[in-house]
Amino acid sequence: MSWLGIIVTFALVDNVVLARLLGLCPCAGAPRTFRVILGVGICTTVLMAMSSLAAWALETLFLDPRDLGFLRIPCFVLALALLALLLESMALRISPALLRAAGFSVRGVAVNCATLGVVLLVTLERLSALESLLAGLSAGCGFLLALTLMSAIRERLDAERVPRSLRGLPLSLVSAGLVALAFSAFDRVFLANLLGR
Repeated sequence: MSWLGIIVTFALVDNVVLARLLGLCPCAGAPRTFRVILGVGICTTVLMAMSSLAAWALETLFLDPRDLGFLRIPCFVLALALLALLLESMALRISPALLRAAGFSVRGVAVNCATLGVVLLVTLERLSALESLLAGLSAGCGFLLALTLMSAIRERLDAERVPRSLRGLPLSLVSAGLVALAFSAFDRVFLANLLGR
């Protein structure tokens, strides 16, 4: 698969939130401020990229040669948690005020099922190290796109009169479904036409 194919696949065609329905909880309760959206999106993107690369290393250098595929998920969860702690400690050293002002925890991003889902999808694709890193970055950008769209929809709906029975989570799920329906236009046929296959 070409690099453009990886980017389009993981950001749009197989968007982790809108096509795979993973990590819907942050999008359903989408933050209202752009700073928090950007912080969560960037943090998730970096964590997905680092996790995808770590998963490639674990799979290629440790699990496959020893025929330990049954330990894949526990190893990935442990690696993801360690990477989240590392990322949070780096963020606290670089800019502790920014991390506190953002209003989210990196460890909270790590337990998001979208991150583990991307790691497993990248592993199943059998990509190289650079391709895994690119796929993780692309999936993170797709997550940021979905989070931004859901936040914009939520902000718009806050200004409208909504029936009481639809307020909150039901309306967020209906909105996510409609955005996912719109994203279904980005399918394998679109990808094949884009890449000229």
